[in-house]
Order: sequence, then C-alpha cells, then structure tokens
Amino acid sequence: MPAHLRSFSCVLFASALFLSPPGRAQQATPTAPARSSSLTTPTEAAQKLIADAIQKMNANNADGALNSLSQALKLNPNSTGAYVLRASIYCQRKQWPQAEDDFNAAARIAPNNTVLKFNQVEVHFLQKQYDLARPGFAALVNDPENGDLAAYKVFLCDLFGGHEAAAKKELDAFTDSMANASCEFSNAAWQLVHKNIDGDEGARYWLLRASHIYPPQKNALYAQSLRDLGYLPIPGPNDVVTAPTGAAPTHN
Repeated sequence: MPAHLRSFSCVLFASALFLSPPGRAQQATPTAPARSSSLTTPTEAAQKLIADAIQKMNANNADGALNSLSQALKLNPNSTGAYVLRASIYCQRKQWPQAEDDFNAAARIAPNNTVLKFNQVEVHFLQKQYDLARPGFAALVNDPENGDLAAYKVFLCDLFGGHEAAAKKELDAFTDSMANASCEFSNAAWQLVHKNIDGDEGARYWLLRASHIYPPQKNALYAQSLRDLGYLPIPGPNDVVTAPTGAAPTHN
C-alpha cells in the first residue's frame, strides 16, 4: 500500500489491512498474474487492472486508480483486493459511505476473514464514531493474529469516546501483563491525551520503549490511530500538545 494512502487504519489497519487488511485479508492485495500463452481470462485482466491501480496510487493519481479498480470489479466482482484498495482511497478522501460499502462488499465475499471484519469497524473509528466502533473491535479480541490490536482499539474507543473510567481499567490490565504492544501504545495514548510528554513515564518514554521492542511495521500499525488524530508525530520539548477538535475525550 503506498505510503501516502496508508490501511487501515483505514487503518485503517495499514499494511496488514490493505496489503492483505484486508480475506485483514492477507491476500487482499493481488500479485501479478503468471505469464501465459493462453488468452487472458477476466480474472487475469482484473489483476492487471489492480496492478495498474497500485502504480497510479504510487504516482498520487487517485482518480486514475479509482477508475482502474472499478473496471477490475466489473471483470471480477469477487476481488476482495480491489474492494479494499478502492475503499482505502475513499477513506483518504473521507468519502465514508463509499468506503463502508466497499469494505462490506469485501467482507461478504470472505465472511470469515478477520482483517476484513476489522476494516468494517475501522471505518467507523476513523469517523470518530467510537461507541459504534467499540463492539466490533471487542468481537475481535480473541483473534489469534489481531486480537491484541483489537483490544488496543477498544481502549482507544473508550479513551476518546469519553469513557475514561473503563479506559483506565483496560490500561491497568495492559500494564500488568506487559505482554503485547497494547501495553506501550495504550500508555502512550493515555499520556498524550493527558498532556504528559516527558514526565515520569510520559508518552515519549512509552513510544521509545515500543521502538526498542517491536519491529517498525508493528510500531507503525499501532501508532497510526494516534497519528490520524493528530497526536503524532510526538511534539518536541518546547511544543504544546493540542488535540484536534473532537479528538480529546470527555472526562467522566
């Protein structure tokens, strides 16, 4: 997925969402079809159009990419990759109804794919519909691959949705276990929201800790929600942290 279009979050679920994010299908982004001396099938033609769309996305030609993906779906209406890539462009443009329709279409094709389910929920999170997104993330916390990320997103829904008491309980549970990236990034989010950047175990401490433990791709995946809301990149020592309108929670 081109960097300027990001997952996920939606994140959408960024590389995992869009490069798989999305069967978060690990096969959502297609590979180029094998060369063959036979006539091109509709599926192969659709794959070529998707590859063309990815090139256009990398060239910052979103309109051209949308056109190629729409053509690909006419040839192969069962392409989850085409739906997810098109939805990611709609998300970037904040065309939420179209994004939701495409994520839903992909999920209908592969109903057991948890990445696609994640994407369906993420589109609500990106709109700051935290109470609507929370149950969807909660339903994924037992997923063996993405369960920790889903639990982190539940915490963010509570934190940003004004349910701070619930968020604090979840934060304490993450910190007690210290078993996954949800620990570091939930603590970082909590400290950023409460404007503790460089204090004792402030946001910078937790983000630096994560950078020493987890690979860059995982760090980027967990950090994306904070980046989308304007909390990252982390401010410098002399900067003032100001959350964007609508991002800060209402304290209970």
